[in-house]
Amino acid sequence: MDASDDAAPSADRRATPRRVAVVGAGLTGLATAYGLERALPDAEVVVYEAGPRPGGKARTVQRDGYTVDWGPNGFLANAPETLELVHVLGLGSELQPASAAARRRYLYLDGALRPLPASPGAFLASEVVPLAGRLRAALEPFLAGRVDAEETVHGFLERHFGRPLADALGGALVSGITAGDPHELSLDALFPRLRAMERGHGSLVRALIAQQRTARPRRRSRVGDRPAAPTAHGAQDRPPDGTPGRLTSFHGGGMQVLVDTLYAALKGDVLLRTPVEALERPADGAPGVVVRAAGQQPQRFDAVVLTAEAPAAASLLRPLAPAAADALDGIPYAGVRVTGLGFDRVDVPHALHGFGFLVPRGQGVRSLGVLWTSTLYPGRAPAGKVLLRVLAGGRLDPELLSLADDDALDAVRRDLRLTLGIVAEPEFVETKAWPRAIPQYALGHAGRVDAAERALAALPGVHLAGNAYRGVGVNDCVREARRVVDRLSGATAG
Repeated sequence: MDASDDAAPSADRRATPRRVAVVGAGLTGLATAYGLERALPDAEVVVYEAGPRPGGKARTVQRDGYTVDWGPNGFLANAPETLELVHVLGLGSELQPASAAARRRYLYLDGALRPLPASPGAFLASEVVPLAGRLRAALEPFLAGRVDAEETVHGFLERHFGRPLADALGGALVSGITAGDPHELSLDALFPRLRAMERGHGSLVRALIAQQRTARPRRRSRVGDRPAAPTAHGAQDRPPDGTPGRLTSFHGGGMQVLVDTLYAALKGDVLLRTPVEALERPADGAPGVVVRAAGQQPQRFDAVVLTAEAPAAASLLRPLAPAAADALDGIPYAGVRVTGLGFDRVDVPHALHGFGFLVPRGQGVRSLGVLWTSTLYPGRAPAGKVLLRVLAGGRLDPELLSLADDDALDAVRRDLRLTLGIVAEPEFVETKAWPRAIPQYALGHAGRVDAAERALAALPGVHLAGNAYRGVGVNDCVREARRVVDRLSGATAG
């Protein structure tokens, strides 16, 4: 299927008592539309997308034997909603788990790549933090204390482990997920599991030790630590249990496989290059929402699901629900430039045995991190070649996105010379700049989302979904789609 086609073919539909519009054909929008068609087989679902292709930032380019994801490079195979979606779409046999080498991750710190510790015990011998910082971190069970108020990621780490560790790991922790600033981002909104661990054990160290103790017997009781479905290309098409939470993508086309399969599976209209220009209440006072879209006659729907970026959703909601629009406008975004580079293996001095590395700020390296994609997913580069995926920009370096492609490439290649010793010209280069790549869950984020939802309670039929609200990953997008589908199908059934 050519993802650049203007629209998916429409299927004949039976008369239905319900019409639903989905605004945005990113991963959340496609999963929402697909879920609605399954849950409400008599409903008419129409998807509006401003861009020329579906998938949003979940996009993959394939050229000259290289495969580069422009957005997410996989999902953790431990979310039942995503695993069920993969199974229902018939993609279980196409799952490609990350290689075992991906467990090894690095920080570029003080002029060298340093392995990230994999356990509390290993941390005490790690070079990532100076000795004084490690000693302070070892006292975490006794010195962390407890704070009931919302905290930044950096503030939380500093309270538990001291400033040296917070400075070394805080930026790297969030840059690999949101390209954000740990001094801005809300620990409670972005990493609620860490807060739950603190509340359950009073200490993160105690919580991690407890997790390791409970995990060991389970691993020993199994033959291998992963089921067949997510590890073998030709495995039986069934949903893997995903217990280890292993990073997983798809053979043959990366995350584009999921997007293309969802797109092809939809029965209703997907109107590409058709931005929604306004939402209105019906003039006759009837229930529902009128959608005005470019080049289309106004259409009335019983429900509208806004899966577009928060600023776009805010613009559509401002005439009808200004308080919701104000709340959504308070959600900032970080821009990211993604660059894929291919090299001859002999031109890369480093072994590249691992996931890649992240870079804390202040190390003289502009890039946020480098993923060793051809190690992570074998087959993403031709034989005898390697593929690197460089992420740069982010909340703390927005100027990088405004550079011309050649200037940005020069900055990236300088970073690769410094960190990996690569001086050769790349034989493959692809770059993509996303001005609004990742929403930032700054302090007060949960309150902003709650305020938007409360304001929309006065506007029946309009729903929000997407990575701007309750999680930025692929699993979060699929979970958001399921949440809205369950709400709408439950309302219909009742």
